[in-house]
Amino acid sequence: MFSQLWHTGRSSNVETTGGSTPVTASVNPEYWGDTSHLVSAPSGWVQPSPHRALETAEIKAIVEDYRMAAERAKAAGFDGVELHSGNGYLMDQFLQDGSNKRTDEYGGSIENRSRFLLEVVEALVSVWGREHVAVRIAPSGSWNGMSDSNPQALFAYVAEELNKFGLAYLHIIEPRVKGNIVIAEGQAPVAAEKLRKIFKGRIIAAGGFEPDTAEAVIAKGDADAVAFGRHFVANPDLPKRIKLGAPLNPYDRNTFYTFDARGYIDYPFHEEHAAV
Repeated sequence: MFSQLWHTGRSSNVETTGGSTPVTASVNPEYWGDTSHLVSAPSGWVQPSPHRALETAEIKAIVEDYRMAAERAKAAGFDGVELHSGNGYLMDQFLQDGSNKRTDEYGGSIENRSRFLLEVVEALVSVWGREHVAVRIAPSGSWNGMSDSNPQALFAYVAEELNKFGLAYLHIIEPRVKGNIVIAEGQAPVAAEKLRKIFKGRIIAAGGFEPDTAEAVIAKGDADAVAFGRHFVANPDLPKRIKLGAPLNPYDRNTFYTFDARGYIDYPFHEEHAAV
């Protein structure tokens, strides 16, 4: 079991930061002013708070925070850690030039925008070793207001650089999903296909998969495994259902990422469903 480590960056509210101003790569008032952007907070779904850009010196401190988080995950008994670098959270905010307008060594070129991610990966590897660290990315991902002028070049570079670490796996979110919504029905898993040609290690594909399309991407060789989100939330025994060819519980998007047990622990197992 891997612990996923992530920093929401600008995608947060002062309710969850203890009153501190959210931090990111560069300031963009349009982000927190967009009423379509909502984040989870103790009071419910709220708009992100105004953010500020990290000072160069502060970035090293966040790298150290990740290293300490890795140590805590190890002490807690996990088998490894996965660095969440997609979905418009802090790592992604540095990677993509739609959100990164910096002029220091963490902005501008693809190499500079990737620096933060690679420094954090190095810190995690220093704690866990190579084969117990993984990275999750979202090539061409648009969730949380993300965009890049040349995502193909950016994520090709990231995948090539990650080869140097001998990671446990690279977790790739397909651009056909935006958050938990499929926005390109019928689109093939293009991100996994492209990065398979570059990344030399194991690949987990995610985003919009069904049992049959998961089998297809593995049979094609573009992924070694497939991650399910929506279906796993709604089906506590998803592997068994897929193995048996049993019908899946329909999921209710209205309960995703909400604040009580409803929609998390009340979906029936296959036997319970069949007995109804």
